[in-house]
Amino acid sequence: MTTAQRNDFTSPVGRFVWGSLYEPQTKDFDGNPMTVKSGPDTGKPTQRYEFGVAVPKTQAHFANEPGWGQLAWATAHAAFPGGDRSAAMAPDFSWKIVDGDSTVVSTKSKSKTRPCDREGFKGCWVIKFSSSFAPKVYDAIANAENPPLLEAKGAVLPGDYIQVLGSMAGNTGKSPGIYINHNAVGLKGYGTKIVSAGIDVAGKFGGAVPAGASAAPVGGFAPPAAPAAPAPSTGQLPPPAAAPAPVAVAPGLAAAGLPPLAAAPPPPAAAPAAPPAPVGRPPHKGVAYDEYIKAGWTLEQLRSDGYLG
Repeated sequence: MTTAQRNDFTSPVGRFVWGSLYEPQTKDFDGNPMTVKSGPDTGKPTQRYEFGVAVPKTQAHFANEPGWGQLAWATAHAAFPGGDRSAAMAPDFSWKIVDGDSTVVSTKSKSKTRPCDREGFKGCWVIKFSSSFAPKVYDAIANAENPPLLEAKGAVLPGDYIQVLGSMAGNTGKSPGIYINHNAVGLKGYGTKIVSAGIDVAGKFGGAVPAGASAAPVGGFAPPAAPAAPAPSTGQLPPPAAAPAPVAVAPGLAAAGLPPLAAAPPPPAAAPAAPPAPVGRPPHKGVAYDEYIKAGWTLEQLRSDGYLG
């Protein structure tokens, strides 16, 4: 392989139609890990930051497009000056430029979609930029002369309008063509976002439901209810549960036929109020004062009940 001359250029403003400025590709078309194809690092793992920019057509062939198109044609012919591998003659020459109006599906297309059916392709030449390094991304909307660096990941997405500072060089390795590398990207305007193509299921599941089919699970199965969401944490442990108050039973009162006092409720935060006086007790006669006190009676209760004067 010969060393090809590198030619720097600035692309026209175009729409960013596929790829990523931030996430590299690490596998090739066949799903194998990417490796260096030539040079002293041949066989070592590598990665590629790849994206496509659709620039409006002004000529019937890209070789006649002023600036970038003419440079691509000249770069290829300089790397392959003649013979059956010349840029002008080789049918498998890798130009890295796609005709957006083409109805032919490339053998290397993963989506198997015609270029003319892809969003943003019609009426454009789509230039494929690639490099093992991520491009620097700048905000060139307000200040194209001295644009600030956009460091936020995902600031520029497919659908937006960009301009690329890149370079071209002949590729005289196993896949003859040209390299079109990117160095920096300038955001020129925002556009409607282009979502990566997946399987298009819209309108694909039509048709009548067969007899015997049910819209609900058969056999009475019902999915379990979702568990209740836990209460939000306050960062503090909950207080321990209050132990039930014991019921006091004095032998003397029981023997006299007096009922014990009812258990008092847990004390509130404020000063506890005196428990209510017992009701339904027999006459005081024969019951000693100490027996009432042992059963939990207070002096106030005894006074209000008439036991004490």
